[in-house]
Amino acid sequence: MPLPFAPIDAATITALNGGDEKALESIFRSHFDVLLERAGERLGDEKPAAPRLVLAVMRELWEQRAAVHSTAEVEGFVNEELRNRARAIRSRMAAVHRFEKTEGVKAHDAAAAPSADALWKDIAAALHQPPVDPAEAAARRREHAKHDAASHIASATRPRSKTGPVIMIVVAGILMTAGYLWMAKSSKASVITQMLNASDAPNVQTRPGQLGSFGLSDSSQVRLGADSRLVRVANFGKEYRSALIVGTASIAVGKGSELPLEVRLGDASITAKAGEIAVRDYAEEPVRYVQARGGELTVKLPDAERTLAAGQTLVLGRDATVRDATAAEASYAFGWLDGKLVVQDVAVRDAMKALYRWYALDIAMQDSVVLDRKVSLDVPLESSQAAIAAMESGAQLKFEWMGQRMSFKDAAPRK
Repeated sequence: MPLPFAPIDAATITALNGGDEKALESIFRSHFDVLLERAGERLGDEKPAAPRLVLAVMRELWEQRAAVHSTAEVEGFVNEELRNRARAIRSRMAAVHRFEKTEGVKAHDAAAAPSADALWKDIAAALHQPPVDPAEAAARRREHAKHDAASHIASATRPRSKTGPVIMIVVAGILMTAGYLWMAKSSKASVITQMLNASDAPNVQTRPGQLGSFGLSDSSQVRLGADSRLVRVANFGKEYRSALIVGTASIAVGKGSELPLEVRLGDASITAKAGEIAVRDYAEEPVRYVQARGGELTVKLPDAERTLAAGQTLVLGRDATVRDATAAEASYAFGWLDGKLVVQDVAVRDAMKALYRWYALDIAMQDSVVLDRKVSLDVPLESSQAAIAAMESGAQLKFEWMGQRMSFKDAAPRK
């Protein structure tokens, strides 16, 4: 059974508001187990990162200490920070695991969870770290880069044999010619990548349970799925017409620019001159999806290229495989565009993650034995009650409140 969030007395909260570090320590120690438990729940397969997540949340609670005035507000703040920060950790770790798989790197064994004393020591140290000035950090990175460049130049300009330079000039000429041809083709893509990765690139983001709908400056219309982000280049639709999607979205191509619309999905580039592009790329999912919902589009990968006709859906594996999607996969990936959550024969644990993403339903599981039980859902996004009812009937569960927290428990007949 999930651990409850113990009440915090008014004096402790008042002391926290006033900047008393001992009050934060008291809250941390009295909630150590529940913090680790909830952090582990949010992280899923990345549970070993729970202590690091708790540290970050407690530091943020300290920074925002004046904004909480009750146990409920502290718990709500903690839960929200756990959700948001866990999502970022899962995304980063998914990239790490893909690198490990590609490069054949063996992951280190997870370290044992620290004690409350050890973790508080780390938290206390983090509280006293000076805030990082972004400009100063950028300057340090530039200085480091200049130092590396200077070292490289010094090494490259040491005296060498007389025949070496002649050979190098010939080789360099050949390489420069080939390089120029390659650069002419790839420089535009590189510029776009830099623009999309810029810290000040315009972006729109949704939270769990939130859908977005808005227009772009070229008259394209965007539908942004839950827990997703769209980043676009500056001056979108003029010199460049590219956007990056993290999560899921559809874009109906507008007529306000003569350039083809490009959607970036990791290393994939999807372009269309008309129609509608739908994409899905959540970091924790093993594959990505692209769908032509109207008109023709082109999908380019580092080692492959496909053209999709209207109605076709493509599955892009993170191992560079490319294949056509099944009807079930297409419904799963883009059912939300038809106002539905569709999952077929998935584990209860994964269905619960979908409930959080699409309905912001943070539901605890009282009986962990049912987490691997299979369930299928086809429910409207506008009704969280329908989603809960479908979980109850499809997975033999019972929904109930435990104090102020929603939960499921096993309702299967006992043998």
